[in-house]
Amino acid sequence: MNETTIRQQMERFLNAETTLEEERTLYDYFHGEDIASDLMPYREVFQSFSAVNGIEKDTPKAKTPIWVVVLRTVTTMAAVFLIGLFFAVRDNNSAVPPQTLATNPTIHTPELCEGSTPRELYMCYLERKREQSKTYRSLKRMIYENQQ
Repeated sequence: MNETTIRQQMERFLNAETTLEEERTLYDYFHGEDIASDLMPYREVFQSFSAVNGIEKDTPKAKTPIWVVVLRTVTTMAAVFLIGLFFAVRDNNSAVPPQTLATNPTIHTPELCEGSTPRELYMCYLERKREQSKTYRSLKRMIYENQQ
């Protein structure tokens, strides 16, 4: 390339008016050995611009094999399906009214629970507590802790 075109392209480059092809020619020119002596200070600038833009490292990207693309698509679809299934099952379970945890009425007698003495009331309390399942007790404890 002649020096007048290089100078014109360099002026256009500094005014941000060049195309990518013109910038490439400038980068190639300043990577070469035949640079005018008055343009030598710009050599380092254009070499750094080409390094930042990745122009000097034009390596083609490797194509992803089709089986990898298919595998990624299938696993993504399966993950989305499982997440949707999780929320669908969770919503269906929450729509069912919770079962009441009734104590067994045959074990304790109503007379014991209706007693007026503190001992009878305490005995009724212990009897009912023994009948409760472990899950019910842990849920009750969590509700109590969350209320505070």
